[in-house]
Amino acid sequence: MVSGNIRAVAELKLQVFGLDAPILWELGAYGEDHDVRSDLVRFSLERAHTTADDAVLIGDTPADIEGAHTNSVRVIAVATGRSDQAALRDAGAEVVLPDLRDTDLLVKLVRHGG
Repeated sequence: MVSGNIRAVAELKLQVFGLDAPILWELGAYGEDHDVRSDLVRFSLERAHTTADDAVLIGDTPADIEGAHTNSVRVIAVATGRSDQAALRDAGAEVVLPDLRDTDLLVKLVRHGG
């Protein structure tokens, strides 16, 4: 889990949708850890004792995409935030989804890269 939000806010946002239970929060990196997204991605990889090859970042901002690419992490961009699909593609996202409604597709992309 990587979020520009402080951890408490990130937890609250996912709790609203019932998505907080499967998260190993202590392996993540949050706004209180650093302001630069690429550092947050690196911190999370280190805390999880994993490599970029085994990680996928699902993000909705150009900063998410840059943070992932800086750390050689695959990106699935989702146009559910302030950035539209074109902005996310322009930022370098290889895969851009309009939203997260097609969960089967999202799981396929996470597991197999497409």
